[in-house]
Amino acid sequence: MPRLQLEPVVAARLIDRLSTDDVFRDRFTTDTAAALHEVGHIADVAELNAFLGSCFCGVTVADKATIAGARDEIYKMLTQGTAHSVPALDANVVVARNLRGPLAA
Repeated sequence: MPRLQLEPVVAARLIDRLSTDDVFRDRFTTDTAAALHEVGHIADVAELNAFLGSCFCGVTVADKATIAGARDEIYKMLTQGTAHSVPALDANVVVARNLRGPLAA
């Protein structure tokens, strides 16, 4: 599975720009590779394209306040490598889950 891991300074720049800059946010959604390069991410083109093609399809960017509020968690995920950190995106889940399926609450 392709993965994305950013250098700490690059991750910080990316989060800063996504939480404050509307022009950059638009660029990130239309040309993610260029936006990552703009904040300093140097990557093998084939590896980055593989990641974006398989892991970034149909992703929308959260609003600026949400990104700013989750800064520490996003930073940790981006600097540890996205192939190993799966964020829980299903809000308001009241059932505990494991890999085998739902558990009784």
